[in-house]
Amino acid sequence: MNPSRAGPSSVQGVAGSQAPSPVNRALSLRSDDATSPQPRKLEVVSKQATKVTALSTKLEWKIDQFEKLMKLFKNGQNLISRQFGVPQAPTVCWELHVYPNGKRDEDTNNVSFFLRQVGLQRGEEPIMTEFQIYALDANGTRVSVCRDTKDFTNQQGRGKFQVSREKMTTALRMDGSLMLICEVEYFSPGVRISVEPADDEDATMEDEETKIETNIRENNKRMLDSELFTDCVIKVGAKQIKAHRCILGQHSPVFRSMFNNDTMIEAQNGIIDISDFKYEAVRALVEFMYTGGTDALETSNGGIIEEILAIADKYEVLALKDCCERLIANTITLKNITSIAVFADTYSASYLKQAVTRYLSLHDKVIIGTPEWKVLKKDRQGLVTELLEEVVLGRDDSHRSSSSEGSSGDLPGSSGLFSQSHSRASPVRKRARRAPPK
Repeated sequence: MNPSRAGPSSVQGVAGSQAPSPVNRALSLRSDDATSPQPRKLEVVSKQATKVTALSTKLEWKIDQFEKLMKLFKNGQNLISRQFGVPQAPTVCWELHVYPNGKRDEDTNNVSFFLRQVGLQRGEEPIMTEFQIYALDANGTRVSVCRDTKDFTNQQGRGKFQVSREKMTTALRMDGSLMLICEVEYFSPGVRISVEPADDEDATMEDEETKIETNIRENNKRMLDSELFTDCVIKVGAKQIKAHRCILGQHSPVFRSMFNNDTMIEAQNGIIDISDFKYEAVRALVEFMYTGGTDALETSNGGIIEEILAIADKYEVLALKDCCERLIANTITLKNITSIAVFADTYSASYLKQAVTRYLSLHDKVIIGTPEWKVLKKDRQGLVTELLEEVVLGRDDSHRSSSSEGSSGDLPGSSGLFSQSHSRASPVRKRARRAPPK
């Protein structure tokens, strides 16, 4: 081979094998990266949900001739709303207190407001609460009194919020009345907030559960009314109610005991004779066991509600008894407090007895001078002693709470003869079988 021809060819071959320039190298790297496989990620998602349900209750309170009350009420005299709350937390009850001419001397010419918690028992954990109080004027426009978030303990009032007379005058309606609104939100006492696995259908789950519960109640009511597949009869005089043993036994330990005992007539022939209560009360009891409610409780007839409480006590349908206690507590007055106290004691109605105690603590100077109280003192000395002891203990707790909170924990005294109040306590049941009211 001729070396002279081979040289240039060899040199050219060597040059063609030289390393690429920096620009070419960068292009080469990008090309290699684009075509090389990417590492795959292993992603694990843990879905969780924290379900929290806040309770909400609202008071609408119309106070007639409020402009006159601001002028005629003495400093320190107050108005107290009836208790309000929600059935889901029966031991938590609220009262709104209004002093048309101020709570203390320095509050004169102002209207004092504060919210009071009256249901929790001594020693229970405080509940954090968000609340707002406002009035609706003649045009339906809100006139704000306050909005705050505080924690409440047993028998504790939080305030006091001062509003000038001039501002309250602008909030009055055309007839001179004041329409007060109090909205309260809180968590049920003892609620436990936990993290649970999330459900993709959480957004609609609560609505679906509500619909299902409503359908069950409606179906149960139709089943009762149509007497479909009934297997027992409740006789009340000449009237009768056909029912189902499984429903009665599920909601009443007394009925359950009847049907489980083969030696009892009720278990043998399925006939239950009730002669110590009126038909209306028996019907209300049965309706409540089927549907969780009864129209009879919406009546203004206090006598029938007392009889429903009595039959609920006898057959141990405690949820119905509790509803009756709350309704009766809202009817306490200076005239009937002694008779309600006896009634509450007769049927071991602890909620109702606490309401009596609370009302007595606010009006003791008037009540202990009435003929009815003197008769009660003579006939039921033990009951009188118990009520007065509870009043004293309640005032001691209120004093300690007020001292620890300062002005923000202001509590009303017992001076307001214009006041009415109803309290509740947790359900501590002392079993006592009593005769129904005549």
